[in-house]
Amino acid sequence: MISIGGYFLLNSEKIKKIIVRFAIVAFLFSWFGDIFLMFANQGTIYFMVGLVCFLIAQIFYISLFRQTIQLSGREPFLSGNKIYLIVYILYGATIYILLFNHLDIVLKIAVFIYMSAILGMSAIALNRYKIVSPASFLFVFIGSILFVFSDSMIAIDKFYSPIPNDRIFVMSTYIAAQYLIMRGVLKQFDL
Repeated sequence: MISIGGYFLLNSEKIKKIIVRFAIVAFLFSWFGDIFLMFANQGTIYFMVGLVCFLIAQIFYISLFRQTIQLSGREPFLSGNKIYLIVYILYGATIYILLFNHLDIVLKIAVFIYMSAILGMSAIALNRYKIVSPASFLFVFIGSILFVFSDSMIAIDKFYSPIPNDRIFVMSTYIAAQYLIMRGVLKQFDL
């Protein structure tokens, strides 16, 4: 995350400051989340703090993507295509139902809130379709999907059933997600 955030900062001189701030805060809280999740096996508190850090990161990603949409002055994609939201709702409901009986009451609430945020982040990434350049859209949208898959694997592995070699799958999709989001935002500004 330090490399991704650093690269973004070094290449963001032509980008509106509010967008740079949203991106850096999202990268920073993702990094904090990484740190706390490294200690998740030592207690639920580490997992919960990591989850809160990633929740904050998702909120800033949502704000970042909304800003990139507003810059265009065009109507967001989902305003005329709400049917696509059904996919997000079905995916979220499926994962949540799968995990539900394995979560205590606090985790049921926390997982629901976080899942809503990360799926919202990906939906806002989809909302950039035909608003930004095709490369910028694809990088950010694919990154958002990989982020959803990475976090879904963490939840399934931790609360439902162990996934063989989970760290390889989780980290490879997570790193690719963060990199693609960062590059996609830069590509919107031809950087």
